[in-house]
Amino acid sequence: MRSIYNAHGKHCYLRSFKTSCPSCGVDVLYWECTHGCKVFFQYPPYGKLIRHKCKKFKGKSKLSKNKYPIIVKSPKGLLEKASPSCPACGKLFKTEVNLREHLKQLKKSEALHRLYYEQEIKIEDNSRISKRLNDKFNIHYKPVFGKITLKKKNNDF
Repeated sequence: MRSIYNAHGKHCYLRSFKTSCPSCGVDVLYWECTHGCKVFFQYPPYGKLIRHKCKKFKGKSKLSKNKYPIIVKSPKGLLEKASPSCPACGKLFKTEVNLREHLKQLKKSEALHRLYYEQEIKIEDNSRISKRLNDKFNIHYKPVFGKITLKKKNNDF
């Protein structure tokens, strides 16, 4: 005698026929094997058989997934207090003293930090002035979506 296989294959087949699902009433293919396994598949079968899942039970699973409300918490720390930022690189600092030390350290290596240190610009916490100055020193052109820009041609012949 053969031992009972764990996997079902081509060798395992008893009967199959078209019927309707007892819970939702959809046409399904009933399949039964020699091991006593009984399964409903979607009807009509095209290629690989797809197991039938009742609409009746799909609705219940969606309700259980959204059982608890989604809670969004704002992060604590730097966002609560307005912290001073470097006008050249945009790095955030806890105190203005730390920001001035940062400018002193980088004035030797970077031209943009040197410019801010020499002009002694008043440092304001995330102000419009620092953002405007940052925009002036942007080297790369960043186009705005939906805006048409035309370049002027020099006609000096």
